[in-house]
This record gives sequence, structure tokens and C-alpha cells, in this order.
Amino acid sequence: MNPFNPLHPFTVNPFRMNPLPVFSITMRKFLSCLSPLLVGSAVFFIISFWVSFIWANDLSSVSMFGIRMGFWSALDAKNTQSPLPLEILTKVTAPYGEFFISNGLKKRFAFEFSVGSYYRGETRYNDSLGYYWKRVTLYPISAATKYYLLSSTSHPTDNPWQPYLNAGISFVSGVENLRLGEYVGPLTLVGDYTDTYLTLGWFSGVGMDFVLSRLFVLGLDFKYRWVNFGKQVGGLKDYSGPEATLGLSYILKGM
Repeated sequence: MNPFNPLHPFTVNPFRMNPLPVFSITMRKFLSCLSPLLVGSAVFFIISFWVSFIWANDLSSVSMFGIRMGFWSALDAKNTQSPLPLEILTKVTAPYGEFFISNGLKKRFAFEFSVGSYYRGETRYNDSLGYYWKRVTLYPISAATKYYLLSSTSHPTDNPWQPYLNAGISFVSGVENLRLGEYVGPLTLVGDYTDTYLTLGWFSGVGMDFVLSRLFVLGLDFKYRWVNFGKQVGGLKDYSGPEATLGLSYILKGM
């Protein structure tokens, strides 16, 4: 039987295949699936924006908890130096996330407690004999004071946008875990071990809270962290650098 017989039900003729129609159909399906998501997102933000003007309140008088996700950059990672022939390959910017709880103290002040995770992935160490990897994560436990610049006192429904300043201290745990090492010759290093390092750090920054409803608050937070270990953790001692996160809070009481 001729494999290129056009009547054969399983025939694929490579000389007649045209990928363009397939690509067009795929793009149309993709856009058709994406359009409802975009429209729904636009409607959600329009409704949230309108509702916020009805329910906005003074956030220094409420209690809430939430989550933030974003990135933290360790600026010193750009200039990592090590004695030859050792070479250390590490990231500058990595994902950061935290859970937090905030309690209003009145008169524009609020207290916040947070527990975060700064996952830096794997740092690679190369030398003349081979290489090994260390997986590095920092866990800051922080306490901070927030000062709302435009908190409403006489007309709480007039101000859904509430910028703030914040400053605080952190107890930081740095954990590095050897994942895999391989060397030439008779020596092969495999397995894992974990080392933990502790230090204190501090931070300051600015942010903006936007009251979506009586229950939810959207937040954008920027801060600079100062974190310095006594010994290298994943090839670095100094993890100081900027952090940017987007968060969502649930209001427990006070509205």
C-alpha cells in the first residue's frame, strides 16, 4: 500500500502540510479562552474601585491579616568574590513571600508582625576538582510599626488610598542545605547536610493600601532590608537590598 495515498486514513503527506492554519487556529483558541479572563478581571477591578469609595475606612483602627508575594534583591551578590580556584554562582534577585497580621493602634499608627521566606534556589560552587550545590533559604520574622499619612479621621469614606511609612526589625534565620557534589578522581561527595545561621536585621520603607471592600485591602509595599550574617550563607554574608511585594489583606474587625 502506498503510504502517501491521499485516501489512506492514516496518511500524512509532508509535502502538503501547512503549519500556518494550525497556528492560526491555536491562536484563536488561546485568545477565545483569554478574553473572558481579561473581561472578568476588568469588571472586578472596576467594581472594586467603585465599592471602595463606599466602604473605605481608617486602617490604623482595624485588625487584619494577609499575604504578600514579590521579590527581594541581595545587591552584594553582584560582586561575589571567592579565593581561587573556587567560583561561586548565585542569584541577585529571588522570590519572597510572607504572612502578616496587623493591629491598629489608632492615631494613624499600626503594629505589624510577619513571617517570611526568601527562597534563593541553588548556589553553585565550582573549583578545580568539581562542583557542589547548596540550596539557600532565608526566613525573616519581623515586627514593624506603620504610620498612615492620610488616614481619615472626620470623613473615613473619602480616602480609599492610604499611603504609609514603615520601619521594623527582623530576626533572620539563614538555612543552607548541600544537595549534590561531584568531584573527579576517587572522591565523590553526595548526600546532604544542613547548616543554620542567625542574625538580626532591620528595614524601612513605604507602601500604599487600597481598600477594596469592608473585608479586603490590596497593598503595594516597598522596603529596603539590611541583613548581614557573620559567616557566608550560600556564598554571601550581606543580603541587604530592596524588596517589592503585592499583598491582599482580610479585615478581621474595626470597619
